[in-house]
Amino acid sequence: MLETKKVTRDKSKKRKMITDGAIKAFMEHGYKSTSMDIIAKYAGVSKKTIYNHFMSKENVILTIISDYLDGKSVLKEIKYDSSTPIEDQLKMFAKAELYLVNTPEKLGLARLLTLTFIEDRELAVRIVMNFEPNRLKFINWLKEAVSDNKLVIDDYEHAASIFYSLIEGGITYPVLFQPELNVKRSNILIEESIITFICRFKKK
Repeated sequence: MLETKKVTRDKSKKRKMITDGAIKAFMEHGYKSTSMDIIAKYAGVSKKTIYNHFMSKENVILTIISDYLDGKSVLKEIKYDSSTPIEDQLKMFAKAELYLVNTPEKLGLARLLTLTFIEDRELAVRIVMNFEPNRLKFINWLKEAVSDNKLVIDDYEHAASIFYSLIEGGITYPVLFQPELNVKRSNILIEESIITFICRFKKK
């Protein structure tokens, strides 16, 4: 039993060495120009070791993205609560978006993935297909809010697009071109975005 746990820990440690090395390699050379040999060099492991953990370079970046989004997915497990003001619940969804850029490391990853998607559109399509749509949990939340007579929405996809356009367009994307996330300004923009959304969809 102890030996099994040790092997699991060793594999996990080696896997992280590979993904950390790959991130550095992708940031310096770009996704297309980075080979498995380059990843091995940055990770400090052999190419054979990489293939023991990952089938391909695309599998490596899929794992990086999955790890990157994992914390956000936990944050987005927000259940509708009729006793909590709509505004406060919307703020939780907005704050979940900030998870992607709220540290220098995450901001660096966000920039890397944005550049990778621009560089290789076919890869971007394949990657998107591997992950649950960002707005699905929010759409389910909207349906419950409508059932509770708190919101009036005919087209849930449209309403979700408006909400995320306000948050992503005002905060997530602009910060890609800034040194770091301005928390105070972001909180103000979140408040304003929620007010705008509520004015459009709240039941009178």
